[in-house]
Amino acid sequence: MDKRTLGRTGLRVSGLALGTVELGMDYGLKVPGAYGQPSAAEAIRLVHVALDAGINLIDTARAYGDSEAVLGQALRDRRDRVILATKTTAHQSDGTPFAGEALKRHMLDSLDTSLQLLQTDYVDLWQIHNVDEALLAQAEIIAKVFDAARQAGKVRAVGGSTYGTDAPLKALATDLFDALQVAYSVLDQRLADRVFPLAAERDVGIVVRSILLQGVLTERGDHLPDRLAVLRDHSRQFRQLVAASPVELSPAQAALAFGLAHPQIGSVLVGVRTLAELEENLRATHIALPDDLLGQLYQLRLDDPDLLSPSAWGLS
Repeated sequence: MDKRTLGRTGLRVSGLALGTVELGMDYGLKVPGAYGQPSAAEAIRLVHVALDAGINLIDTARAYGDSEAVLGQALRDRRDRVILATKTTAHQSDGTPFAGEALKRHMLDSLDTSLQLLQTDYVDLWQIHNVDEALLAQAEIIAKVFDAARQAGKVRAVGGSTYGTDAPLKALATDLFDALQVAYSVLDQRLADRVFPLAAERDVGIVVRSILLQGVLTERGDHLPDRLAVLRDHSRQFRQLVAASPVELSPAQAALAFGLAHPQIGSVLVGVRTLAELEENLRATHIALPDDLLGQLYQLRLDDPDLLSPSAWGLS
């Protein structure tokens, strides 16, 4: 699998990365037969197969249920083969960020818990969940936390996970982060306009999540309710274009290949819950989409944030 340099982190990451939220908790569209986390043994097997196939970037978080603990077991004798990324929350239960000394204490305690569960002395990329404007107002404190974690040898690089279009631009303006994790897909191409070019200018690595938009770009999109008919119809248009392509590929493979084709994306996260899903996704790394199909996929772009944000769908 090809390796790409993740911005100024200097880390050489696989084009395809393993996202592990589904290994630690139930996640995504509640489609019969395609929902629910695998057993710990199955999850460990998925991690091992991914590593053997050339994936070297694995992403987890404190908020992903049992994910860190499962990875700690899976990587017990394979830590040197992995670029390991995890995340800490910085917000309280009411949605407001921790402040001052409480923010510093919470973040560093969260990091220590992650290291214990992951059974490692350090993580390669330590990220903050949901970086927003209120949190960025405490940039000086966050910089000190990052510096303390680096000086202690507990992290190699730091990053942030953002939502929407404004937050990543504001995050880039602070110069706090070595890498950003953002949403991008055939339907959600908004960040390619301004965020990707600015990140490239500042040598900030880009890791993409939601490349399948929580399964909407597969047959799971047919299960969307009528109030999300626009999204459902775009899913069907996408799958029809893929089916008509001279290249033999599945909708999931086309969605992944679309992300991998963007030169400013360091790695594309893919979440899986079965070995069949993982094997299907791995094949996408060997697919080059025809130019005419790429052009058609660019035309499927949506810009309505309520359609592109799963939190606004009201499905949970």
